[in-house]
Amino acid sequence: MTTPDALSVYLERFEELRRSKRWTTGLDMLRFSALILTASDHPGLGVGLEEAAQRLLKRSGTFGALNSPARYAVAAMLLRRGMDIDAAYDRIEAVRGLFRQEKLRRGGIFEVLAALLLALQAGEREVDIWTVRRMKEILERWKKDHKLLTGSDDYPMAALHAARGASAEGIGHRVEEFYQALHRERLARGNQLQLVSHLLAVTELGAVDAAKRFTAIRRALKAAGIRTYESQYDEIALLVMLGGDPEQLAGRLAGVVERLMGVRPRPQKSIAISIGAGLMLAEAAGTTPLGETGVDMTTMRAVQAVIEAQQAAMVAIIASSTAATSAAH
Repeated sequence: MTTPDALSVYLERFEELRRSKRWTTGLDMLRFSALILTASDHPGLGVGLEEAAQRLLKRSGTFGALNSPARYAVAAMLLRRGMDIDAAYDRIEAVRGLFRQEKLRRGGIFEVLAALLLALQAGEREVDIWTVRRMKEILERWKKDHKLLTGSDDYPMAALHAARGASAEGIGHRVEEFYQALHRERLARGNQLQLVSHLLAVTELGAVDAAKRFTAIRRALKAAGIRTYESQYDEIALLVMLGGDPEQLAGRLAGVVERLMGVRPRPQKSIAISIGAGLMLAEAAGTTPLGETGVDMTTMRAVQAVIEAQQAAMVAIIASSTAATSAAH
């Protein structure tokens, strides 16, 4: 599927979900749900998404972690893979039970997403205690370098690296190399830079090369009319992972963003950039291995799932915060 085709399918999915919309969640969660479902041929997506999300809410309970808009993205992830909602929820809860066994601190929606990612990576197999133990060790290793930055929002990325079999010390050292190399390229320290370091660590690129490529793509995006800020660091990291000429990557993303910005209701440009990068990632995840950066299809699909999870969680947090602020006034 080429990017224009992926974009056309995405717009069809978004319109279908928008027509079927019965929930009060804002359109941004709808947009990300449509992105997740772009690769799905599931019939009746609008009704199916609502039913799946409501089933997750019922299973989670009023005070559960899925009592937030993020349940729509989780439902979309399950629908795209043709998974039974109840069976998938049971698997998530089984993994969360292992988290409790290993005394991992509760992490709300990020914990649920990490459990889902481990289950997806395990396929037909059950998630074993050793993978969860490795996830905990990775988190503890990251805390040694960035205690104030490392928290529950890092659970999904720790789950990804644990499922790939990375050792805590090895991935900790590699992530820190990326973090410092990127900072030397004048990127601001903080949570977003840490996420980028976690993402780029799945490639076979050296830290210095990856950081310079990151800067080259950022410059190319600026030349193409897309100014990027700290909140777009992860989108640029995805372009780094895709490989290829920075100017061509920037041009492709700029074209997708321009078309998305012409659709009513019009999204914020930052959302359009996220959707555009997500579509380019989805295209790559469904085609051929990426030799230039050493990222194979399996890893790219795992990264795709992580990004979907992170975006869903952040949109849900923003939506909940906005609702709380409105209620207060």
